[in-house]
Amino acid sequence: MELEVVNVKYVGPATVKRLAEHGITSVQQLADMSVEALIALPGIGENTAPLIIASAQAMLAQSPQDDAIANIVLEDEVITPNTLSMDGAAIEVELVAAFERSLSTSILKKQARQEKKAKKAAKQAQKDLKKATKKAAKKAEKAAKKDEKAVRKAKKHEKKAKKK
Repeated sequence: MELEVVNVKYVGPATVKRLAEHGITSVQQLADMSVEALIALPGIGENTAPLIIASAQAMLAQSPQDDAIANIVLEDEVITPNTLSMDGAAIEVELVAAFERSLSTSILKKQARQEKKAKKAAKQAQKDLKKATKKAAKKAEKAAKKDEKAVRKAKKHEKKAKKK
């Protein structure tokens, strides 16, 4: 896999162009960026930015040896670490490392989804609180009017009682 910005997951042609306009032309530059700096660029959202950075970092971490290890084929037979002798341990370590890198991207995606859900829940809670406050104020106003009416009625009865 070539290390070009266009090959970074979540980066399409339009994003490549926007990145280039801001001087970001290499996967290394992209991997070194902070999430905040990437979000500051137009067209890149807060959910996508960490995924782009993680993808760029994963690309840099993946060496050509990882590609070779992931695709070992001998006479149309896929070689797994279990079928290899002493070198199998080293290859197994490389396969585990590649899996862990892919897993870390999955974890970042999951965290982004959880953050999005948390924001949505917080927004809904704020909306519910505002609604409940408004309802309580309305209820208190209604109770105050009822009390005023009761006081007027009591005064009216008192006045009638004095007349008699």
